[in-house]
Amino acid sequence: MIIRKERKEYGTSKIIEGDYHPGQVVDIIEDVVTTGGSVLRAINILRDAGLIVNRVISVVDREEGGRENLKKENVELISLIKAKDLL
Repeated sequence: MIIRKERKEYGTSKIIEGDYHPGQVVDIIEDVVTTGGSVLRAINILRDAGLIVNRVISVVDREEGGRENLKKENVELISLIKAKDLL
């Protein structure tokens, strides 16, 4: 499924595109997590739709508070690479 940044006036006009049902457990896949703001917005949209989100998988954790902010919402961040490993 895909979460849009905003509803479109055309097409399905949905903020969440794809097949899902309340109570379904989903993981979010992100390229980069910085503070977690964008992914927290997505988590709230999914949770409001009745989905269960406990984990975010990202390629890069920029280590700028995202992990801690997600933890406050009971969401685990799994990252393939941390910023310190790239420098």
